[in-house]
Amino acid sequence: MSHEYNTPLQWIVFIQYFTSLIITLALASKNKFRDIKTTRPFLHLTRGLTGMFAFLCFVIATSKIPLVNATLLNNTTPIFIPLIAMIWLRTKVERKVWFGIAIGFVGIILILKPHEDSFLNTGDVFGLISGISLAMAFVAMKQLTKTESFITIMFYYAAIASVCTFPFLFFANSFPEPMAVLLLVCSGISFTVCIFLLRKAYTYADAVKISPFNYSVIVFAGLFGWLIFGQVPDKFVVVGILLVTIGGIVSIYHHEKKNKELKHHWLP
Repeated sequence: MSHEYNTPLQWIVFIQYFTSLIITLALASKNKFRDIKTTRPFLHLTRGLTGMFAFLCFVIATSKIPLVNATLLNNTTPIFIPLIAMIWLRTKVERKVWFGIAIGFVGIILILKPHEDSFLNTGDVFGLISGISLAMAFVAMKQLTKTESFITIMFYYAAIASVCTFPFLFFANSFPEPMAVLLLVCSGISFTVCIFLLRKAYTYADAVKISPFNYSVIVFAGLFGWLIFGQVPDKFVVVGILLVTIGGIVSIYHHEKKNKELKHHWLP
């Protein structure tokens, strides 16, 4: 049986990023904090704010809609990346990429259940916003990987998010329970390890080969949502998952194939 801790949103976001910041500082200390220096502060700020906002919206979404739905909407990022890059970097969107985007949007519509009375509820809106914000963060990060090290990017991301969320702790109506704090620290550790493993993955393979594995998070989210919260996705969500996954893979494959400058260039 699951236990709900009712932890204030401010603490959820702050503890995760602050944990990541401590880990990053520990890693940076091995090189006497030389990795903290940067010449691209505004790009770090963009990546930090959009990444933090994406996580904030995702957490809100998970409190209002099933975990698998929130996770899937958060992972619509590959569908939005070509659109963000087109507006931001003036990259060209090929016809095959538009086809992938179209497939993905059909999947999103199925997940949002247009056959019901309310086309969009609050959780759906926040889930979609998290996917769009994360797409912006990814485009910024891909630019940063050309000149910045992994430690540099992680430090500024975690530091910006920690500083921005800290003042809001004073408006929280309660303190988190000890067990909730422990779970959030574990979440921060998992988050940092996840980014580290993604960085390693991108050094050995292109994003087009890694993208299908990224969507495995939706499968695990559905499994945990069923086992822990008793949330069983209906047929529309299942079909939506398949379409968003196919659309995302098609979009990323053809988009990065035509836009080499958008590939990750992770430095040590």
